[in-house]
Amino acid sequence: MEPFAFEMRSNEISGRGLYATILIPSGTLIHTAPCLLFTKDSYTAHARHTVLEHYLFNCTNGDRLLALGYGSIFNHDETPNVDFRVDRENLCITYRACREIEAGKELCIYYGDKLWFDYRGKKLEQESSEEEGENFLSRIEL
Repeated sequence: MEPFAFEMRSNEISGRGLYATILIPSGTLIHTAPCLLFTKDSYTAHARHTVLEHYLFNCTNGDRLLALGYGSIFNHDETPNVDFRVDRENLCITYRACREIEAGKELCIYYGDKLWFDYRGKKLEQESSEEEGENFLSRIEL
């Protein structure tokens, strides 16, 4: 991906987000985010009780990754234009265009169907169970 294929902007609805500055073809690697590892035990004891909870990506073994770089700036959309893959072994997450993205469009991923915030004016229910109330990305099967 070219170094300036996207830029960070702010808007009143979703806050900070990433926007294409050029046409991005489907399948294009947009970003590889290095990650910090939270082991399952560290997550349970500490990270789940912090603001980081909403930025952690789930690994199949119960560990969590915090995406650095632009990795935590992608906003949610029910029909995302960016797909991501968690790579626990290499401590990174890769983001690729899952369809052609026109210049000016926001780059979005899918967080899952149990969100902790209002999405496009829809009031969404809060998690009622402490056990189920993990982060939004913990429900995505990888």
